Amino acid sequence: MFENCHTPFEVAHIYRGMGFPVSCTFGRVAVTASRSLGAVVMPPDLGTLVRHELEHDRSLIAPVFTYQRPRRDWVFLVGPGTGGALGATARAALHRAGVRVLTAGQRVWLPMTDQPLTWYWIWPPTTAQALPARSTVLATARRQLLTSRR
Repeated sequence: MFENCHTPFEVAHIYRGMGFPVSCTFGRVAVTASRSLGAVVMPPDLGTLVRHELEHDRSLIAPVFTYQRPRRDWVFLVGPGTGGALGATARAALHRAGVRVLTAGQRVWLPMTDQPLTWYWIWPPTTAQALPARSTVLATARRQLLTSRR
């Protein structure tokens, strides 16, 4: 995706072509979390289960990136939430499992290389319009946590 990019502005151009409202700050490319675009962060073991269920059971493509060091959290790019809010018990279980939602206004630093040297895409995005709903990713994570307890 970035093989011909030499500057953050060239990387930003690629993301903008996919519909992401990116900015270049401090020589890095980022999106700012909002109601329509955000990120859900979780441990890699849970992330693997969530990604598998989304892709295979729901036919949803969930862009995911991480850092090159072992056991680093996975970051799912998500669209707006749909459906009802999670209850206090579900939110507490997700929090205990290490799942967190980036709140509106927080920067989401995006990968700038195809090589797993720093931040890199496990599953790259194709378009900003095809992101899974925030609530879908959270409900899937909650379901996986409940399943793993049995």
